[in-house]
Amino acid sequence: MRSLLAVAALLAALPASARTHQVRPGQSIRAALAHASPGDRVEVLPGTYREGAPGDLNALTITQSGIELVGLSRPGHPVILKNAGAQSFGIWVSPANSAGPGPQADDEHPPCGLSGPTQRTLHGFTLKGFTVRGFAVHGVHLACVDGFSLLDNVAEDNLVYGLFPVVSRNGLLAGNLVTGTTHDAAIYVGQSDNVLIAGNRAERNLLGIEIENSRRCSAVGNEASGNTLGIFVDILPFLERGTQEDAFVAFNSVHDNNRPNTADPDDILGILPSGLGILVAGGHATTVLANDVRDNGFTGIAVVSLCLGLALQGSDCSGLDIDPDPVNDRILGNRLTANGTVPQDDPFFESIRADLIWDGSGTGNCWSGNKFATSTPAELPGCK
Repeated sequence: MRSLLAVAALLAALPASARTHQVRPGQSIRAALAHASPGDRVEVLPGTYREGAPGDLNALTITQSGIELVGLSRPGHPVILKNAGAQSFGIWVSPANSAGPGPQADDEHPPCGLSGPTQRTLHGFTLKGFTVRGFAVHGVHLACVDGFSLLDNVAEDNLVYGLFPVVSRNGLLAGNLVTGTTHDAAIYVGQSDNVLIAGNRAERNLLGIEIENSRRCSAVGNEASGNTLGIFVDILPFLERGTQEDAFVAFNSVHDNNRPNTADPDDILGILPSGLGILVAGGHATTVLANDVRDNGFTGIAVVSLCLGLALQGSDCSGLDIDPDPVNDRILGNRLTANGTVPQDDPFFESIRADLIWDGSGTGNCWSGNKFATSTPAELPGCK
């Protein structure tokens, strides 16, 4: 609710003189954006658009506040932004100091996130009704945006991330469909505050939905199916933001996430077994409530320390700048059916597979009101 109110307030503050620009097939979305001013709306009629030249870093780059980019899609007639050839990012939205070659070299450490919250922030952005297809890195990337909406879009076959807001706040991702993200997360929210992920579908990706090093972010009423891992809440070291707090994961349908793991074997994701429903790896005060979790071959809901993943990689937790353990997580009222039923080749994973898994790490974690058949350990701490 706070996210929606913040977005509404920002939109209400846009200039009264905002204009609407319309783009037809054969015309350029880039050209319309170049003529747009803060607060303007750019409408795009159905068709397939290849923006820029092969080899350009981004198809579209937005560095102004308050832009609304709206695809006027209708059934059978989508607005498609397609890779023009060897392009890395479909739509890049950030302050000017964080766009282009160099500033985009490390997308999880945007320069705007280190230069002060007021000096380097865009205020307001909306993307609606687009299909963003076939980009080598991210379909849609937002950095340092306060008040954003990504609504009713389709992201297909963007290899590393589909939708990727980072170091941003007061956002809404709703009604989107993301498929074919093979290297990381379909829908990712990182180092951000007050973001609601609601009513989306994530299908046939490495990770369906990920919330990382963020605060007060929620995943509610989504469907995650056919991925390697359905929903992931985690903390990583050495980012601009060093905590993961108050995630809320509720009323989601998380099922049949048994896709083979296609992560880089050297990445920590590469150690994960296929068949994960919801995984919480570190962070504080995550609530996992009333989700329907079924037919995930390895586990339905697991709560673990980041240190477990590092140990499985042959490393340890020394020298980290974060707390790697889960603290005060509450797993409440979930329905778990037929998870942990697929035998695992790895003896360790075989020994723990179950509907519910906890590695015993952290403090204050509890489980109550869940319907399940199996758990590791057999007895889990109840919630008071």
